[in-house]
Amino acid sequence: MASIDTVRNALLDKINTSITSATPEQLAYLTKAANGIEQSTSWSTDAIDFTADSYGGHFVNTTSAAVTATLPSVAGNAAGDGKITFVDLAQNFHTNNFTISPATGEKILGQDSDILVNTQGIAVQIVWSGDTYGWQFVVQG
Repeated sequence: MASIDTVRNALLDKINTSITSATPEQLAYLTKAANGIEQSTSWSTDAIDFTADSYGGHFVNTTSAAVTATLPSVAGNAAGDGKITFVDLAQNFHTNNFTISPATGEKILGQDSDILVNTQGIAVQIVWSGDTYGWQFVVQG
C-alpha cells in the first residue's frame, strides 16, 4: 500500500505537469486540496492501559479503573507526522483519571513527564511538533 506522502506527491506532480488550461486560482485550489490529504484515523475503544497509534483515535473508558496511554515513539519524525485523539467515552475522567505518557526520551508540551487528564467529558487531540517540544495539544474541551 502506498504511503500518504507518496499519494500526495504523485497528485501534486500530476497537477503541476498535466493541467495546462487551469487558471492560477484553480491550480492553487487543487494544490491546497492535495496538501490537505492526511492519514486516516483508525478508532478503538480502550478500557485498560494501551499504546496509542500515531494516527489513532481512542475512545477511553475509565468506568472501572484509571487508564494510561503511552504515546508511540516518533522521535526524528517531521512536525505533523503524528496526530492522536482521545475521548472520554463514559464521562468518567474526573472519577478514574486518564494519563498520557510520552514514549521513553520524548516530550509532551516540552516536558518529559506524564499529563494527567481529569476533566469529565473532555476530548483532546495532540500533534507531533518535532523533537524539541514533542506532542502539543490542538483541541481541548
